[in-house]
Amino acid sequence: MEIKSNKIAIIVGAGAVENAWVPIINAIKVVTGQTVDIDGANCFFARLIYLLRFYSKIPHSNAKTYLKISKENAETIKIGICEEIKIAQKNGILKPRNEFRKILKKFALNNCRNSVGLISTNWDTVIDNDVNNLLKEIYEGEQTLKCFHIHGSVEFPNHLYLPSETTQENYRSDTENKNFGLNHAKTIQLLEQANQILIYGLSLDPLDAELSQVFGGASFANNHIQEIIIVNPDYERIKNRVKVLLYPKVDIKIRCFSPDDLETER
Repeated sequence: MEIKSNKIAIIVGAGAVENAWVPIINAIKVVTGQTVDIDGANCFFARLIYLLRFYSKIPHSNAKTYLKISKENAETIKIGICEEIKIAQKNGILKPRNEFRKILKKFALNNCRNSVGLISTNWDTVIDNDVNNLLKEIYEGEQTLKCFHIHGSVEFPNHLYLPSETTQENYRSDTENKNFGLNHAKTIQLLEQANQILIYGLSLDPLDAELSQVFGGASFANNHIQEIIIVNPDYERIKNRVKVLLYPKVDIKIRCFSPDDLETER
């Protein structure tokens, strides 16, 4: 009996990488002198983006000056984040979680005829590097997988997407907004072509409304999608978010697994 091939879109987030937030927290400490946790880091980012939006629109005599300062602050933190991530990757502080390869082999690389695309919300390149290393081991060749970094990557600090940002911002130029939009368009295209979506280490955080729209909008427009697989310790919460984003399209099968037990469907 021939095994059916699938077009699979894999979406990974910070939960797929050990110590994912360590370099980001370090960068904030270097820039501000403040020690924060993940929640504090998100609070810091949200305020920074708020100020950029505020000073780009407010009719105030000093608005341009304050906007310039806010842009410089954003650029400084982005450069600092990239530097810390590169150090953490080089030193092995950032690495894929132990179950990542098992997940790939079970749900995506279990058929050589599968067409697989990778979407990462992470700035680091840990996951894409590991996927490509695994592909070389399995297929004994130079096969690689294109990874779409929907929030930018460490290679291009100026193109980093900070939490709560969107593709269209008043403090960016039209050209910058267009480039951010094109990156999202490629992600949407991949999701629209898939008949199976695998979500691992991604919470679909309510703070990232645009990612939710990309996922929900692309899934709704996709007439080929048959199922969504969620691998997450908190799979019930993620499943509820996915169901809300898919509504009113309720005929898509959702399967859930815990990273600790990939054999038992929840």
